[in-house]
Amino acid sequence: MARNTVNTTVSIEPPDALFLSWASGINASGLFREALAEQMAYRDIDRDELSILIEEALTDTNRDLDDLLDQTSSIEDLNALLESDPSND
Repeated sequence: MARNTVNTTVSIEPPDALFLSWASGINASGLFREALAEQMAYRDIDRDELSILIEEALTDTNRDLDDLLDQTSSIEDLNALLESDPSND
């Protein structure tokens, strides 16, 4: 099964761009992942649980990442999608 990777373009403000150019040792993608982890924690989403559910959806169903992006907007949606899938029985 082919795996899709989501690529996202992020616009940054001029002060941020200048600072990042000064501090070239900073891993901007690492900062982005850290911010996502903080937001997941704030929204009470367990990243490990989410990873397991996504892996299950991608390996045990005929769905791909685009399907998940189109059909879900929360972890509850993802759970419901997996529970309603007849191939999981």
